[in-house]
Amino acid sequence: MKVLKITTHWTTEEAACVHEALDTLQTAIWESYGKDITGMYRHIANEQKEKSEQSNAGMDF
Repeated sequence: MKVLKITTHWTTEEAACVHEALDTLQTAIWESYGKDITGMYRHIANEQKEKSEQSNAGMDF
């Protein structure tokens, strides 16, 4: 994985441009992959729930 080094001190105008670009990128990614991303998180949550239920299956309180 490559590390991207970016400037962390911007003018107000530069910061606004970066914010707008990131917002545009986020929208484009969500439009293309939103359903897949949601499905991935749902799958992970279901796996974690199943593991938790299996771990607690034999425990009496």
